[in-house]
Amino acid sequence: MDEKVDLVEVLTRRVEELQRERDELRKDIEQLCMQQAGPGYISVATRMLSQRTAALEQDIENLQKKLGGCLRENQNLQEELAEAYRVKSQLAELHGAELSKNKDLEKQVRFFQSSVAQAFAERDNSIMECEKVKQREEAVLKKFADFEERTREYQSAIDDQKHLNDGLQRELTELKAQTESSLKVILKFYELRCRDCKCPLNITFEEKCSILLDDSADNWSFSSDGGASTSKGLKLNSICKEMHEY
Repeated sequence: MDEKVDLVEVLTRRVEELQRERDELRKDIEQLCMQQAGPGYISVATRMLSQRTAALEQDIENLQKKLGGCLRENQNLQEELAEAYRVKSQLAELHGAELSKNKDLEKQVRFFQSSVAQAFAERDNSIMECEKVKQREEAVLKKFADFEERTREYQSAIDDQKHLNDGLQRELTELKAQTESSLKVILKFYELRCRDCKCPLNITFEEKCSILLDDSADNWSFSSDGGASTSKGLKLNSICKEMHEY
């Protein structure tokens, strides 16, 4: 494009030089005509001037055509240059918009990277928390297993105690039955004593036993056929001792 501009300037200067040369030539011919008054010389000079003028006019016309073409081309180039500037401006605007988009994308990328880093950190924390929860769960399961073991031991001890209680309950029932029988026997002995001897009635069972134990063995000796006698004192003493222990 710079070469086209230089060519236009060169052609413009050449046209101006030819026009000046033509004008100077006309002046020279007019001056010669004034100096040489002969008619023959004037016709020759006029013919030479006409030829020279025609050549110069042709050169000027050719140069003007070239100049017109160059001017038209220059105009086209100016229009193309304006279009290029307009496109450049649009490209600059697009470039600015793309830069703005790139900045926004960079911000989004940084935010995404920060979010990803935070997500990884949260994941690591979650994994650590899961490990802690797993450890606590294992500890709880171990404690629960120990608790179940102790529960089984306690249940076994309870079952053993229940069996023992059942045995004691049976023994207690037997002892109660024996005690009731002993009570009946002692009361029977006390009634027999009261038939022959005066004895108080409104006294406790222990007092009745004490009275029977204080009696001598002779009071409880008898013979069914007048022969050998049998003492019941020892039997009565044993029964009363069992009642005291109970």
